[in-house]
Amino acid sequence: WLTLSQVGSRLIRALIIIYAARILGAAEYGIFAYVLGFAGFFTIFADVGVNNLLTRNIAAHPQKRNEYFSSSFWVKIFLLLITTLLVIFLAPHLTNIEAAKALIPLVALLVIFDGLRDFSIAFFRGLEKMEKEALIVIVMNMTIAVAGFIILSISPTSKSLILSYIISVGTASVLAIIILRNQFLKIFHFFKKNLARQTIKDAWPIALSATLAVFLINTDIVMLGWWRTSEEIGYYSASQRIIGILYTLPAILAIGVFPTLSRFVKQNEKQNVKNLSEKSMSMAFFIAIPLMIGGIILAHPIIKLIFGQEYLPAVPAFQILLINLLVVFPGPFISKFILAHNQQRKVVKYVAAGVLGNVIFNALLIPVYGIIGAAITSIVAYSLYYGLTWRWIKKIADIHVLNYLKKITAAAIIMGIFSFILNQYGLNVIINIIISAGIYLGMLYLLKDEAMKEILSLFKKI
Repeated sequence: WLTLSQVGSRLIRALIIIYAARILGAAEYGIFAYVLGFAGFFTIFADVGVNNLLTRNIAAHPQKRNEYFSSSFWVKIFLLLITTLLVIFLAPHLTNIEAAKALIPLVALLVIFDGLRDFSIAFFRGLEKMEKEALIVIVMNMTIAVAGFIILSISPTSKSLILSYIISVGTASVLAIIILRNQFLKIFHFFKKNLARQTIKDAWPIALSATLAVFLINTDIVMLGWWRTSEEIGYYSASQRIIGILYTLPAILAIGVFPTLSRFVKQNEKQNVKNLSEKSMSMAFFIAIPLMIGGIILAHPIIKLIFGQEYLPAVPAFQILLINLLVVFPGPFISKFILAHNQQRKVVKYVAAGVLGNVIFNALLIPVYGIIGAAITSIVAYSLYYGLTWRWIKKIADIHVLNYLKKITAAAIIMGIFSFILNQYGLNVIINIIISAGIYLGMLYLLKDEAMKEILSLFKKI
């Protein structure tokens, strides 16, 4: 269900993003990306970990679902109120791009709708009712596509694209409230002060880490806005859009295993925690390694196909960001592992190290190398954060992943050789990707890779 909702619907949304990037041009699209980056930055204040805690608590204590929902809801409302005030009164003073200032107040609506939608989805995840999440996410992304095409055909501006996002997220949040209307009708009756206090207590380290993590994600765009043009922001954002879609894949897996992992931790089933963590992280590399190798080889035709000739200056930054897949793909599993063990306080310093590295290296590299410097900084910052966190995780559970990667790496290298040769002969990039994927999976089958066996076994069960 998560694959259907996230991958399928994001592909639908990708159509409008590609269309918008082409019709708006790099400068106008850069303004849209910049404003959306601000929305992402302020989203941290609207959640501070409440959603993840709701999922974890309901998975571990399903009999208390009404109490956890109601108590967490009022914490969420308070956070949304604070965030709205910050967006309206503080955000316009944080940018030097005049065209973006007029659009920032619209971010407040986006944050409110997004907050209510995500809160509802967190409840579904705790109950492992992913089909309801799928419905909400698919409706949202289909609305983005339809509204986006209609509005942009009338008025091709960054403001129009922002409005299509607000309409779609608003539609999704209303749908979520309708589905959960019985839960929302109980928000007064089942509210418990002690659970609300406990939520706030558990949330503050998540909030701090999330604040720092959003800095980590959005600092590149913000600092590019200080030293570079909106065209360069557009090139970098185009690269990030593709990478962002790829990041969805490990996030889906991590979300899917999180309720189960939380139960294993609650029941102190250490061997199951170890097995589930190792297989999940190895699956992340199963996807990341071929995507990195194939993506670097085919970066030029991929950018040209998706965004057009105008965006070819984005190719070098795109190739560098692809290397980051090796670091970022295991990230969602690492984060969920920490949260399932309620050890979020321990890793705040590691997020801070990543953010500090991000700011320092961006300040050094962006003025000189522009978007290439920002891409290099991204690798350094995430390596700092996840590297230090992984070292700490090893103290909790003796998790080993490298043994799973030998056959995956060998198959990906062989795939890359064929992909390179086919590209040299000018084969269409889509056909090249299909053939290369077939070669990769075929090699894993011949090598009798464990992850491949798991996938085949799953399909047989389905």
